[in-house]
Amino acid sequence: MAVAEYNGVFTAMADRGLSLLRQRERSTDLIELVEQLVNSIANTPKSFDTDFDEIEVHRKRFLNAEDFAQKVLEAARLSAAGVGAGFAAGTAVAGLAPSAAIWVATTFGTASTGTAISTLSGAAASQAALAWLGGGALAAGGGGTAAGTTLLALAGPIGWTIAGATLLASIALFAKKKFENREAKHEALTAIKHNTTLVKGMDAQIDDLLQRTTSLREGLVKSYGEALVHFRADFHALAPAERSTLATLVNNTKSCATMLSMRIEQDADSE
Repeated sequence: MAVAEYNGVFTAMADRGLSLLRQRERSTDLIELVEQLVNSIANTPKSFDTDFDEIEVHRKRFLNAEDFAQKVLEAARLSAAGVGAGFAAGTAVAGLAPSAAIWVATTFGTASTGTAISTLSGAAASQAALAWLGGGALAAGGGGTAAGTTLLALAGPIGWTIAGATLLASIALFAKKKFENREAKHEALTAIKHNTTLVKGMDAQIDDLLQRTTSLREGLVKSYGEALVHFRADFHALAPAERSTLATLVNNTKSCATMLSMRIEQDADSE
């Protein structure tokens, strides 16, 4: 029953995470369209250039996290196959959709070291990627970097597995675990319940971020539609109200871009 409840809340959180990813991807596309529109207008204020430099920072951070997740997933597949992870773990890693890794990377965005994964490179990136993958199974403890070679998981502080997110997979992991005594089994059960509570908290945060992102993107769609009539116009020739429309468009774009950099904070006690 505890595992079933865990999987229910985990699946709900994952679905919301995917929805957030889709909204953010649409936002990046829309931001690009807005930039093309503004760039087509002659004699725009210098402040617009400064604003779009800031916007580009947020957009690139999001896109870099997507790229990192793709590379980490590929590395995990090669690693699982190379070390003979076993049929269950190997199949779970091989069958994981790239979108699952991407929504995690863009939503949480940190390795277990607390360093933004999109800023890491070389050996540091490899170690962080393994730690990011190796949070452990449903029982407490996790597996650190070693487990990262055989089991795809969320960031170390929480230790839920993406691979074990389905009901059957989780029950199989839990049922096959050999407990030394009743106390060990009780600790594992407590860990599952603790993780369930953590997932619920994360789900609430993701939902809040999803609602805000959706609202800002929809507002930007409206602003963009209103400003399209000024394509290839001369800013100096526009009426004050029309200039205000473009300024509003840029401000809304900044707000939308800022949401791309928002990350869900993990509780410190979850380590």
